[in-house]
Amino acid sequence: MFGVLLAVAVFTVFFACHIAFSHLFEVETKEGVLLAFMAAAAVTHVLAFLAAPATAFSALSVVPWSVDCVSGLAALGFLILGYGEFWSLVERSFSLRILIDTAASESGLTREQIAKQYSAGQGLDWMMEKRIEDLVGSGMVVPTGIGHRLSQRGRLVACAFRVLQRAFAIA
Repeated sequence: MFGVLLAVAVFTVFFACHIAFSHLFEVETKEGVLLAFMAAAAVTHVLAFLAAPATAFSALSVVPWSVDCVSGLAALGFLILGYGEFWSLVERSFSLRILIDTAASESGLTREQIAKQYSAGQGLDWMMEKRIEDLVGSGMVVPTGIGHRLSQRGRLVACAFRVLQRAFAIA
């Protein structure tokens, strides 16, 4: 039980720090910052768990020490995963961005206006460039001079998700 409570406390601190950092500093690799904060949260959890006095465990002892540690890491992992998914939705959701842009318009937007005004006037071309830059940055695609090609890593990921789409009858 101590491990889970510690996970919630550590996650809350690192969540707040990530939000504050995001407002105070402009960075190009927002995903990298998120991953760094969450990796630091995991390391902090383990170190705090190992440094905690024995009385912390005895007061909340329900399971053996090792199970408590693993349970705490699992809880922290689920919190991090949930936050990562939520952050990704808010940061990168195409549909959500269209809703936000349309809400900012008093009379609604036509399809052409949505394409032109997407993401506070940056447009769909900007969105496509941003997505391609992200794929290049993550090593999934490689610029060729006349376009882009999949890297070995990109080919592996594409193949894996194609199999999953077929398995779940998505595509």
